[in-house]
Amino acid sequence: MIALMTLAVLTYVLLVSAVTPADPRPRPPLRVGVLHSHTGRLAGAEKPLHHATVMAINEINAKGGLLGREIVPVLADGRSRGKVFAQETKRLLASGGVRTIFGGYESAARRSMIPVVERDGGLLVYPAVYEGGETSRRVIYTGATPNQYITPAVQWFLDNGARSFFLVGSDYIYPRVSLALVHSQLSSSGGRVTGEEYLPPGSENVKETVRRIRKTEPDVIVSALAGDTNGPFFSALRGGGRDAQRIPTLNLVADEWELRSQEARRKSGAFVAGDYVAANYFESLPDAANTRFVREFKRRYGAAHVSDTVAAAYTGVHLWARAVRAAGDTSPEAVLRSVRGASVKAPGGTVYADRQNRHLWKRARVGRIRLDGRIEPVWSSEAVIRPAPYSPYRSKQEWDSLVSYLYQGWGRRWARPPGGSQLPLESRPGAP
Repeated sequence: MIALMTLAVLTYVLLVSAVTPADPRPRPPLRVGVLHSHTGRLAGAEKPLHHATVMAINEINAKGGLLGREIVPVLADGRSRGKVFAQETKRLLASGGVRTIFGGYESAARRSMIPVVERDGGLLVYPAVYEGGETSRRVIYTGATPNQYITPAVQWFLDNGARSFFLVGSDYIYPRVSLALVHSQLSSSGGRVTGEEYLPPGSENVKETVRRIRKTEPDVIVSALAGDTNGPFFSALRGGGRDAQRIPTLNLVADEWELRSQEARRKSGAFVAGDYVAANYFESLPDAANTRFVREFKRRYGAAHVSDTVAAAYTGVHLWARAVRAAGDTSPEAVLRSVRGASVKAPGGTVYADRQNRHLWKRARVGRIRLDGRIEPVWSSEAVIRPAPYSPYRSKQEWDSLVSYLYQGWGRRWARPPGGSQLPLESRPGAP
């Protein structure tokens, strides 16, 4: 009798548990920060990054969310200023539940955000290629390090017979450190720098720079010019008869968005056709997964372009989600442990998170700009390349010294201040 009663009780418990949820209360949403510029000079470039991030979040939510929780993006505007990015990072991390932030674009924004996420225990997922010379225990970098796009592209030109190079960039942290790397690479590889010059951010006064390029007649121009400087620069350069076939330019900044935006085309017309871009991803890659991604992105947002950074922003959300699922935990500490060695299928192919520095292993690519502004791949590395935040062409101490020299010389800023003069090239640490 006791056995029968026990069996009846167990049967009742099983039947009740089968129809009654263990916890009828819905799980609270998972709030994440999405911090890009919606206003200011970078709003046009960063809008597609915002879209790519939200698109990935929506895809995850459509499949049930993450650990049974809906992801809710908390939006913020960096207003194209590094100081504002730092302020908004602090505000987001102080708001209820936000521990992870997807965002940043320019290096000034990233370098301003990192001290905040490190101090306040957050996590930043950063999507853009950058100049290296940095690692952070609180950042997952889904953009490339210089050895994954700059160094291979310069080597490709060397392998194809180029020997003399003119280096030109806007005067802020990314071009300065990136072109210092190119300078060191050429010194070690038999190349020669015929000239090096930096223009104030946003400057359209390019005539003297173009005159010096024509005078030195380099085999290749390596350009890290940004934004509004590109239109006048290429118009003046190509208008003087130095077409891309005679003196090609390798662009380290320009992407599909900049090349195909109406403003850029109005200013530079077809002058950039035939020039080259160093990157990891191009919209035109003939991969089935990439074709689906581009088609869906354009269906949602009507965009005329999908750039390397857009693909990296999208990839970053899915990589983070994979790490969260593996850890069974959304805390930054758990994600940072879980993401080491993780892989995810990205629009440009499978990428892998390095176990030591949380950057992604990626393929390097060189593309040629077509007349319609699209970029046609002409070379790709045979395998994915391990990320190296500190280039071996100089020691870590030398790279840190260069960054400090620039930051202090600009009055503790990450770019030449308005009205400021160019810092002496011969005085920088490691100068040849």
